[in-house]
Amino acid sequence: MHTYVFRARNSEGTLISGNIRADRRETAAIDLKRKGYYLISVEPQSGLLGVLGGNWRPGRRVGLKDRAIFTHQLATLLRAGMLSTTALKTLSKQTPNKYFASVIGQLHSDVEQSCSLSEAMARHRRVFSSVYTAIVEAAEQSGSLGEALSVLGKQLKDQAAVNSRIRGALVYPVFLLVVGAAVIGVLTRFVVPEFIELFAGGNQELPLPTKILVGTTEFVEEFWWVCVLAIAGAACLGLSAVRNERVRLFVHAALLRLPIAGTLNQKLQLARFARTLGSLLKGGVKITSAVNTAGQTTTNDVFAREIDSIEQKVLAGATVAGAMAQQSHFTEIMANMTAVGEETGTLAEMLQEVSQMYDRECESAINAMTSLLGPAMIVVLGLITGFVVTAIMMPIFETSTLIQ
Repeated sequence: MHTYVFRARNSEGTLISGNIRADRRETAAIDLKRKGYYLISVEPQSGLLGVLGGNWRPGRRVGLKDRAIFTHQLATLLRAGMLSTTALKTLSKQTPNKYFASVIGQLHSDVEQSCSLSEAMARHRRVFSSVYTAIVEAAEQSGSLGEALSVLGKQLKDQAAVNSRIRGALVYPVFLLVVGAAVIGVLTRFVVPEFIELFAGGNQELPLPTKILVGTTEFVEEFWWVCVLAIAGAACLGLSAVRNERVRLFVHAALLRLPIAGTLNQKLQLARFARTLGSLLKGGVKITSAVNTAGQTTTNDVFAREIDSIEQKVLAGATVAGAMAQQSHFTEIMANMTAVGEETGTLAEMLQEVSQMYDRECESAINAMTSLLGPAMIVVLGLITGFVVTAIMMPIFETSTLIQ
């Protein structure tokens, strides 16, 4: 049995989300439909609980860069006039990722048996998201599969480049953290125990910093298992709490209210939504379906509710820009640029401009944060290391003074 996370609407049209246990995705979908739910998505549970639940398999991972390369190559072959079956067969032999190669091979077999490419991709949700398959399906219906895949490949490539730059900006702070933790670990594991033995037999009154260091070290050495259990228990408790819709909504709202990280999170969500919505509209997907599908890409429940509100208002006849302007976390500039796109008939292109604008702002914000994070971590690690060294040296200095 596996755990699946679902989003659906009940008979009253209210958006709901939760978890369901089933042996397969199809079984979970059938059970939910029997309860009267109108399904939006059913996905395997991610994170630690998903791993424990058995949804994760070693080596079964397809990175964003792999998908971007595959999409670009498939678009190139199709635009050159090659049949989709031949193109998929060729790519399955050239893809270095063995798991991805097997998935492409299955796509080839399904398409060869008269299955559409979008239907074949929908069977591999771990690799091709609902947004990806929605764009492919719309392109198949409009006869512009090669062009749609070319646009999608560029979007994936740009997203992979942004993610790569963000990871690169975090390398230095992470390096400082690892080195600092290693230094402190060596001091407390090898130096402090020798120090404890040196003063254990003496009658000298130890300074307060030394007492704190010695007591902490002895506690960790004797009750390390308590620390491990406490950390594991806190992690499991936190993950279980986040599974609750109300708790998750409270946490996501709190994250958006953080001074600097909250603004960054907001811009990341807006960039992802604008990029996805623009790609769907450019692929020929209807506006209401595009908004619904784009909403599935958000990782914040507060944004999910606001996107759901936008969808409902658009269904009622409102413009996308007007619906955005009524939401708390959609910025005025995004609503204004969307309005311009609607008035000029270039909504898809304008949304891509919005996503690129927020991508650049996010990258600049992350670079600024990491440039400040490095010195801040140096100061913090320096204070901790200084405290350890001071706690070790103070009794030695006091002993030297007594001897003189």
